[in-house]
Amino acid sequence: MERWWCRVRGSIKGVLFPIICLQFIRTLLLPTAFDVFLLFVLFLIFIGFLWDVY
Repeated sequence: MERWWCRVRGSIKGVLFPIICLQFIRTLLLPTAFDVFLLFVLFLIFIGFLWDVY
């Protein structure tokens, strides 16, 4: 795998978890269909990075 992609992937993993936490809090306070969908998509992307799919 290319070296630049490994660095970008590590950065995305590091930034994505706090964004998911903030989105989860926002979804708990003001739940809308868009918030739930966005949280689901962010979670799938995060799981993909954890399982080395990307």
